[in-house]
Amino acid sequence: MTRRDQTLMNVLAITNLYPNNIQPDRGVFNRQQFEWLNRLCGLSVIAPVPWSPKMFGRRDQKVFPRDVVDRETINGIDVYHPRHLVTPKIGRRFYGRWMYEGIKNLAREIHQRKPFDVIFAAWAYPDAYAAMLIGRELKKPYCVQVHGSDINVFTRSASRRKLITETLKQSCAVVAVSSALADKVKSLGVEPGKVHLVFSGINKTLFFKKDKASSKKVLGWDPSLKRIVFIGNLVDVKGVVFLIDAMRQLPEDVHLHILGDGALKTSLMNKSSTWSLDKQITFEGRKPHAKIPDWMNAADVLCLPSLNEGSPNVILESLACGTPVVASRVGGIPELLINEDLGLMATPANVNELAICLNKALEKSWNHQAIADYGLRFDWDDNAKRIHQLLLGSLP
Repeated sequence: MTRRDQTLMNVLAITNLYPNNIQPDRGVFNRQQFEWLNRLCGLSVIAPVPWSPKMFGRRDQKVFPRDVVDRETINGIDVYHPRHLVTPKIGRRFYGRWMYEGIKNLAREIHQRKPFDVIFAAWAYPDAYAAMLIGRELKKPYCVQVHGSDINVFTRSASRRKLITETLKQSCAVVAVSSALADKVKSLGVEPGKVHLVFSGINKTLFFKKDKASSKKVLGWDPSLKRIVFIGNLVDVKGVVFLIDAMRQLPEDVHLHILGDGALKTSLMNKSSTWSLDKQITFEGRKPHAKIPDWMNAADVLCLPSLNEGSPNVILESLACGTPVVASRVGGIPELLINEDLGLMATPANVNELAICLNKALEKSWNHQAIADYGLRFDWDDNAKRIHQLLLGSLP
């Protein structure tokens, strides 16, 4: 196959961040991107599921490999869920090899049934490392998309940094979702001409501006209260503990709604109770992605106090709904909140500064239509077309 035969190109995507029958909203950003990409080429997805021996079992584990189906079709895309070995907290330098061992036979079978021309790995490690080994075996080029923690956090480990660097250097192209992330990839020694900035997109059929008063009514909210919404995983890197602490400096008529779940949920709820914030903070749990626009439109402010980020889709989606954002000044966030007409930024882990920004945002008169117009510039169609061209360009 040549580059000219673009309508015939088949792509094998590999990523651990993708929905399955137990986690329908896992990796929603990848699902949306792949759905648009599938309109331009033939796409199959391997979304591996981690498996650990019983000796590593955790009592708080909510998703068990046995509950995830081996294969399913998600919005017209064939998605496969092979298992791969992980040993939590130890041996992470072996994860790439173990993922390869877990998916190599399936990759061969897919290639026999529907020969693919290029591999697209949407996570640097272990996903892209496994893609590199499969590409080497089947003599197929591969491209990598990096998202944030896979570079910002994983490269802090010398052993994993070496594996990630090897993987990215040997790829045909590296897609970074922010300039900050692209610069970090280049700092690893990856050839600059191989690194491409491609912003994420939004689903414009879901995320758009609605009347705020009506949206508050849909959720049954008291219109006299001001509302802050956090949406994300309850893990250390998201900085939710600093947001809860900042609530102690906000007026009593401000209510925080925390949408998400994770390992820190119990400890965060305990902190909220200890600090007598139960009447001001509600833990809403996870919500289906299709319901998130209701919360974003109803909120007065979306807050994302992360300690590091790539280019968070939740910010783009909030802006498309016309809702301003208060976030940490990290990663690619300054590339999205390009001025204070869109939102405000605080130093990460700085509770006082975060509280000041939230107070200011709640008092400010925002041009919600202008915010929405800016947010709607980010489009999955444009994103998919750029990815498609990069994949096409990797062919011999």
